[in-house]
Amino acid sequence: MTLAREMRPSPSTRVGIAVEARWLSIREIAGDLGVSTSMAYKWSARGAPWFPRSIRLQNGDIRVRSDWYETWLEELER
Repeated sequence: MTLAREMRPSPSTRVGIAVEARWLSIREIAGDLGVSTSMAYKWSARGAPWFPRSIRLQNGDIRVRSDWYETWLEELER
C-alpha cells in the first residue's frame, strides 16, 4: 500500500489542476472592483450573480479562489 501511495502523482504534478489556487479576501476583491468593503460584503451575502462563488472559513472570513473570481468577471462582461 505504501508503494501505491508513493507512485501516485502529487497534486502539484497532475495535469490540468491548478498548482496553487490563490484565495482572495473580500477586501482584495473590493479594492479590485473599486467599491467599499461593506458593499462587497453586501454583494457576497446575496450570492450569485452579484458575487462570485465563495467559501466561509470557520472564523467567519469569506474567501474566493482567484480562478472563480476571474470566471465571474468574464461572465459579467457577456
